[in-house]
Amino acid sequence: MKELLVGLLLGLVAGGAATWLMLQSHKSAAPAAAEAEIKHAEAPKSDGRIHLNKEQLANAGLAFAQPQPVEWQPSVKAFGRVLDASPLATLLTEIEAARAAMDASTKEYERLKKLNAQDANASVRAVEAADATLRRDRAALEASQMRLLAGWGKALAGRVDLAALARSLVAQESALIRVDFLAGQTLPPESRRVRVAPLPGDEVPRDTVVIGSAPTADAQAQGAALLVLLRAPTPAPGAALLAWVSGSGAAQHGLRLPRSAIVRHEGQAFVFVAVGVDAFARRRVEIAPPQADGVIVMSGVKVDERVVVTGAQQLLSEELKTAGGPE
Repeated sequence: MKELLVGLLLGLVAGGAATWLMLQSHKSAAPAAAEAEIKHAEAPKSDGRIHLNKEQLANAGLAFAQPQPVEWQPSVKAFGRVLDASPLATLLTEIEAARAAMDASTKEYERLKKLNAQDANASVRAVEAADATLRRDRAALEASQMRLLAGWGKALAGRVDLAALARSLVAQESALIRVDFLAGQTLPPESRRVRVAPLPGDEVPRDTVVIGSAPTADAQAQGAALLVLLRAPTPAPGAALLAWVSGSGAAQHGLRLPRSAIVRHEGQAFVFVAVGVDAFARRRVEIAPPQADGVIVMSGVKVDERVVVTGAQQLLSEELKTAGGPE
C-alpha cells in the first residue's frame, strides 16, 4: 500500500513538471509569434505596386496629367557618328595641287608643241617630255578624284561648294554625320527628314540636311547609310548619336506626355500610373523621338489614366529602395 502511494505521488510530480514546462514554452513562443506578425504587417506589399502612406504622399509633392492623343510621323531609329573632316580637307588640298600641276603642264606642253610646229627652238624630245609630264599630272588628279568618290560618295564629291563645306567642317561650324541602319531595316520613302540627338537620346532631336547615301556599309550594322549635315553648334568628331529618319508615310497615333513623366531604369523608359489613392504602378513604355513639347508614348499607357509628371523619379527611388536594389 505504501509503495502504491509513493508511485501516485511521483506521477503527480512528473505530470506537474511537464505541465509547467509546456506553459513556459508557450510563453516564450508568444512574443516571437507577435514579433513575426508585426514584421509581416510592416513588410512592403509585393503586388508589383508601390504604396505610400499619408506622410510620404505629402512629402512627394506628386503631380499628375492625362495623356493627350496626338498624331506623329513614324520614323526609323538609326545610329549616327560625327565624321572627322580632316582627311576630306587633306584630300581636297591634294586634288587642288594636282589640278594646278596639270594646268601648268598643259600650258607647257601646248607652248612647246606650238614652237615645234613653227620649227622654232623646241625639239621633238622636249615636246614628248612635256606630254609625259602632262599625262602624269592628269593621272595624279584622276587618282585623287577617284579616292574622293570612293571614300566620301558621289553625293558629297559632286557638291559645287565642297571646298567651302570642308573649311566649315574643319572649323566645326558644321558637322558631317554618317547615319547607319541595321541590316533588314526598311528606309522611309523619299522626302526623308533626319534628326539627331546625343546619346542616350533624351534631348530634343535637331534637324539635319540630307546629303545622300554613304559609299560604304558599316562593318557591324551592315545596312544602308546616309550622310547628313548638322549646323552649329556641333558635337565633336567621333561623337555617337541617335538618329531618327522619317518619310512621307501615313501618320500614326500616340499619346503625348511631359518629358518629366519619363524615368529610365536599366536602359528602358517607364512611367508611373496612379492605380489607387496611395498606390502607383510602374509601366514600361515605348516612346517616339523626343519632341520640343514633350514625348510621344506609343504603348504602355491609356488616354484615361493618371500619369505622374512630377515626382516620378522619387517614386522610382522609393521602389528600388523598398525592393533592396540599387537606386
